[in-house]
Amino acid sequence: MKTLKWKNTLLYIVAATVWGLLIASLFMGCNLYEKEEVQVIRCPRIETDTITVPEWESGTDEPTEEVGH
Repeated sequence: MKTLKWKNTLLYIVAATVWGLLIASLFMGCNLYEKEEVQVIRCPRIETDTITVPEWESGTDEPTEEVGH
């Protein structure tokens, strides 16, 4: 009776190993990732020294010329 338990246990281990290998082999053939090349496009740099706005330094909120009269 004891040898029958050992044989059954060994049979289950072998069967589980075979099924595990079969299931693992299904995933070995397919790629689980996808490689994609990305092109990096950099924004153009705008280099300016100074921008001069005439009304900025005057300190008044009113326009210098009247419009519409």
